[in-house]
Amino acid sequence: MVHVSKCPLWKRGKPSTEFYINGKPQIYCMGWIDKMTDEPLKVCKNCKDWNRGEQIEIDFRQAKRLEAST
Repeated sequence: MVHVSKCPLWKRGKPSTEFYINGKPQIYCMGWIDKMTDEPLKVCKNCKDWNRGEQIEIDFRQAKRLEAST
């Protein structure tokens, strides 16, 4: 299982390899900052591929369970 961000904004930004599962990188989006407020864009906060979102925690826990079971 390789997670690769499918975020349309990611094409302009930098990917973030957060962890590996069986040597395969799990790549998420670093998101974009609103320069007026210094907050992440709303679209980034709502994206499951954002590296500060909830989905990355879920995926990481699943990876740890897979690693522990082998």
